[in-house]
Amino acid sequence: MRSVVERIFVKSKESTELIRITDQIRRAVEMSQLRNGIINVFTLHTTTAITINEDDPKLEKDIARFMVKAVPEDDSYAHHKLFRKDGRMAVNAYSHIRASLLGASVTIPLQEGQVILGARQHVYLVEMDGPQARDLTVQIMGE
Repeated sequence: MRSVVERIFVKSKESTELIRITDQIRRAVEMSQLRNGIINVFTLHTTTAITINEDDPKLEKDIARFMVKAVPEDDSYAHHKLFRKDGRMAVNAYSHIRASLLGASVTIPLQEGQVILGARQHVYLVEMDGPQARDLTVQIMGE
């Protein structure tokens, strides 16, 4: 079995949004030259998540709106404080909580060189603290 790790870089435009990354994953799989195995997509940020859902712009907006409604920015969070170590303010607890609800990774089957997703499924980076530049890893394991 071989393992190949590729990086994906994404720039978000909104504070909370879903960004389709399916095509970047397919390119990473193609570059790996692996045919059968599994693909793990992992975000390197604690205020983003990875999810699989239907490719519908209205649903993308609905999910983002739900996350904002479920975990509001203006609540009283213990994370909202000054870090004495480096003088930074932490005022994004809601982003961390939202991301935790969805998770940091997904695993997808790879068969005969194809990323196995349902007809309407796409992989999304879910931004919860944007706009920012984001960094993901795609690990393809197999033969």
